[in-house]
Amino acid sequence: MALIRRLVRALLLLLWFLILTVWVALVNRKKGWDGVAKAAAWTRLWARGSARIAGHKITVYGNPEAFEGGLIVGNHQGYLDIVAHASIFRIRFAPKKEIRSWPFLGFMISLNRPVWIDRKSRQKSKEAAEEMEATMQNGIAMLVYPEGTSTDGQHGLLPFKSTPFEAAAELALPIQPTLLFYEGVPKQTEPLAWYGDQELLPHVWRILGLKEIKMRVYVLPVVHPEPGEDRKALALRVHDLMEREYWRVKDDV
Repeated sequence: MALIRRLVRALLLLLWFLILTVWVALVNRKKGWDGVAKAAAWTRLWARGSARIAGHKITVYGNPEAFEGGLIVGNHQGYLDIVAHASIFRIRFAPKKEIRSWPFLGFMISLNRPVWIDRKSRQKSKEAAEEMEATMQNGIAMLVYPEGTSTDGQHGLLPFKSTPFEAAAELALPIQPTLLFYEGVPKQTEPLAWYGDQELLPHVWRILGLKEIKMRVYVLPVVHPEPGEDRKALALRVHDLMEREYWRVKDDV
C-alpha cells in the first residue's frame, strides 16, 4: 500500500508542478514588484495543492490573515516547513542558494522569485539584505529561518542569525514569529524532520509513503522593533519569545 501511495503521490505532484509551471509562464509575465507579488500569491496555491496531495494536515493556531506584511520568522525542521508556511502566508522566500539544485522543490521555489542567500559571500549577503528590505517596503512578506539550518525540532531553537533582522530593525517593520510542530510522531519511527546528514531523496520517498502528516503552526503575537534596537538585540528578543512559547506548547503536541 505504501508503495502505491508513493507512486500515486509522486505522479500527482509532478503533474501539479507541470500545470503550475505552464500557468506561471503564461500568466505571470509581469516584471518588478507586481510580478513578485503575483509569484507570492501563486506560491500559496502551489503549497496548498502540494500539501493536499501529500496528505499534510495543517492546523493553524492564531490568525495569519491579521499580518499585513513584514518579516515572517519560523523554526526550521526541513523542506516540509516551506510547504506549511507557504500554504498559510503569501510570502517571498529567502532560501540558501544550495536549494536551487534540489529536484522539483528547487525549481518551484525559483518560480517564487526568491532572494537567494549565499552565506559564503559577504557581498552577496549584503545584496540579499538590500533585496529583502526592498521586498518588505513594497508590501510583500519575507519568510526566513534564522536558525540557519534545520534541526530535529525536539530540543528547542538554535541561536538566531541576526542578518535577516537588519531591514526590520532599520525600518521598524513588523515581525510575525511562528512555531511549527509535527503532531503525534511516535518515538520509535524515523523523524519527519530533514536535518543533519540525511540524504534528500530517500527522505522524500519515505515521507510520500506516510498516510498523513499532521502539523501544528502557531502564529504568535506580532513583534515591533523598539526605537534604537539593533538587529542583534531584535533577533535575540524574537528568539527568546519563540523559545518560551516553544516549551510552553511542546508538551501538548
